[in-house]
Amino acid sequence: MAQIIESRFRVLEFDEEDALLNDIVDTGLPVHVNKEREEYGESLQTKIDALEPGNIIEAEIQSESITRQDDTWKFIDLKVTDETRFHFIEDADNHSSHVPELAAAAENIGENTARTAISSNGEPIGFITVGQDQGDRFWYGLQMGTNTHEFDIQNLEAIDEPPYEVIYTRNSDKSLLIFYHLAEKNTKVARAVLSANR
Repeated sequence: MAQIIESRFRVLEFDEEDALLNDIVDTGLPVHVNKEREEYGESLQTKIDALEPGNIIEAEIQSESITRQDDTWKFIDLKVTDETRFHFIEDADNHSSHVPELAAAAENIGENTARTAISSNGEPIGFITVGQDQGDRFWYGLQMGTNTHEFDIQNLEAIDEPPYEVIYTRNSDKSLLIFYHLAEKNTKVARAVLSANR
């Protein structure tokens, strides 16, 4: 007998065969869901192909195993409810002028992280967080959803409604993590950070 879950999921990443989803209602382990299957209809396949990391979807997924959450799942249906985008960039050394100041501030106060709000034309657009690199396990945990994104995403709700743009970066010497949480997609700040570090 199959196991079926109907919930809200954050899309985390893709490999050649699967999409990695994190259940944000019932916080279990992330699950791998097949991106392509012969039984997917054209409409469902089109929705799957359009997904991006960071999106929130309402979806019904099914696994052949009734006990194992780490089995491979398939989509039954899905609807995108939030088109937030995530970007993960390694060897990212070109940043806003805020970054060296924040790194120094975090070190001076003996904290792991420091954060500042950023604005455009006098209006808040999000925040930058700079912290000491916590190692490969933490970095991959961000990508795999075992380290949650939801708390930082909720901080953007005071500025605007989703969709948001979130850029997670790690510098080349693996000493700093720099996160940009932006309340709008495709801002000048996002374009600058992405183009400077690609």
